[in-house]
Amino acid sequence: MILGSINNMSKFTKFLGGAALAVTLAAGATQASAGTLITDWSYEVQTGFVAFTPQPTVTGSGNNGDLPAPFTNAPTVLSWGTGDDGPSQLEVSKEVISTTGGLITNDLGGVNGALLTHRNRTIGPGPTLETATIFAPLTLTPFSPAGPALDPFDIAFNIVFEETTNFPANGGDCTPGTGGTPCADIFVLLNPGSLSTSFILDGFEYTISLFSEDLGVLSDEACAAAGAEAGCIGFITPEGEISTLQTKFNITARAVPEPGTLALLGLGLLGLGIARRRKVAA
Repeated sequence: MILGSINNMSKFTKFLGGAALAVTLAAGATQASAGTLITDWSYEVQTGFVAFTPQPTVTGSGNNGDLPAPFTNAPTVLSWGTGDDGPSQLEVSKEVISTTGGLITNDLGGVNGALLTHRNRTIGPGPTLETATIFAPLTLTPFSPAGPALDPFDIAFNIVFEETTNFPANGGDCTPGTGGTPCADIFVLLNPGSLSTSFILDGFEYTISLFSEDLGVLSDEACAAAGAEAGCIGFITPEGEISTLQTKFNITARAVPEPGTLALLGLGLLGLGIARRRKVAA
C-alpha cells in the first residue's frame, strides 16, 4: 500500500515537471515576441490632387512642391465654373506636420490629417468637377522611444462629385437626403475600405487607420445621383456655403510572435501534451 502511494507520487511529480517545463517554454516564447513598443510618433502628411476630371474645364493651382515624384507640384486647389462670387472650388490642406510627437499608440481618437474644403458657389451652366484623387503620403517617425523615420505610406482618396441643379425644373424637389432648395452638392468617397494599412516593427503589428467624423452613409438617391452604389459613403455640401471635411488618423498596435518564438511556443505546448498523455497512460 505504501509502495503504490510512492509510485503514484512519482508519476504525479513527473507530470508536474513536464507541465512546468511547458509553461516555462510558453512564457519564454511570449517574452521573446515582445520588442520595444513605440508609444508616440511624429508625423508628416503632404497632399495634392494627382488626378481630376474634366480637364481643362477644371483647373488646378496652389501646387505642392513637397510631394514625391512623380506627383511633385500637384495642385491643392481645384476650380471650375463662373459666378458672381467666383468659381466653385475644392481645396485640400497642403501639409500637416508634427515633429514633436502627438500620435499616441492605441489612442483611437487619433490626430487631425488633411482638411478638405468645398466653396460651393453659385455658378452658371457648363461642365463641372466630376472626379478627383487626393494623394496623401504619410511619414511616421518614432518619437518615444526615438528612431529613424519609416518609409512613407501611400494613401489616396478617390472622390466622385455631383454638381446638382440648384433649382430643379418645374418646381421639382432636390435629391432625397440632400435637403431643400437650393440643392446641395454631393461628394462620394469611392474607397473607404482601403484607408488603413499595417506593418510589423520590432515584434509589434501596427495598424494605421484613416477616418472622418464628417463622412456618413448617404441616401440611395444621393448615391445614384453621383453614379455610386447604394450605401455609399460621402458628405453633402449646402449651396452658397463653405463646407469642410476633417480627416483624422490613429495607430494601434498588438504584439506578434516571430517565427522562432512560435516554434518555441509550440515546443512548450507539445511538452504539456506529452506530460498529459503520460499521466493518462499511467
